[in-house]
Amino acid sequence: MRALRLYLLAGLFICFSGSGLFAIERPGEELKSVGLTTELGTQVDLGISFTDSNGKAVALRELLLENRPLVIVPVYYKCPRLCGLLLNGVTELLNKLTLSPGKDFSIVTVSFDSSEGPDLARKKKQRFVSLLNDKTGEKSSGWHFLVGKEPQIETLMNQIGFHYKRDNGDFAHTAVIMILTPRGKISQYFTGVRFPVRDVRLALVEASEGNIGTVLDHVLLYCYRFDPLKGRYTWAAFGIMRAGGVLTLLLLGGLVLRLWLKEKSGSARKVGISG
Repeated sequence: MRALRLYLLAGLFICFSGSGLFAIERPGEELKSVGLTTELGTQVDLGISFTDSNGKAVALRELLLENRPLVIVPVYYKCPRLCGLLLNGVTELLNKLTLSPGKDFSIVTVSFDSSEGPDLARKKKQRFVSLLNDKTGEKSSGWHFLVGKEPQIETLMNQIGFHYKRDNGDFAHTAVIMILTPRGKISQYFTGVRFPVRDVRLALVEASEGNIGTVLDHVLLYCYRFDPLKGRYTWAAFGIMRAGGVLTLLLLGGLVLRLWLKEKSGSARKVGISG
């Protein structure tokens, strides 16, 4: 019995000492503050200043390409698992996308841990850009890794609706990428660590406000609408009808033009014969 009491006392000591003091005590309640409260159309302050992987102070707007969207990836670089999976997913996405960072859009990975510095950001950048299919170096130049101070980090994370909580030296958080318009408004976001290439492409084209993408991309946006419950673009009946109406008008216009040219050519031949 005495030995059992000693074991119980030792167990209680372990539970209430050391790292146990810093663990989340009521996960059901406290983790309610972890996740996303993102609202599409929310304006993000592009003047917020961070430090890049070279130790240079930069505002978000300095990293945007003219009339091109911006992708934000919130992580912390010391994350033991989830952030690594997220960055692997982003790397895979960039290798499959026909749109290219550094040309069609910019991508910014931002640490929400204010204790992390530019040296760590540089190591992470070197690791992940080395995995890119990037013969020209264009993709690498368009993917930025940033760190910042607590006030700037809190401001940005609150604006994009990304909520996290410190948990025993690490952070409880979700995995997501945000797509912003060239003016800094939240256009779309994708959760998880693997991303549908077609849907991200359409989201980038939509966020660019007509500045990137092919004619086919823009036609598809007439027929597709993003379904937040499914996390992807799905067929929209009204969009299909609208696109069908446009196509019908184009076909009718082409037919009228062809008949007019044919009639004009016939009239010219008659004039030539009568002369």
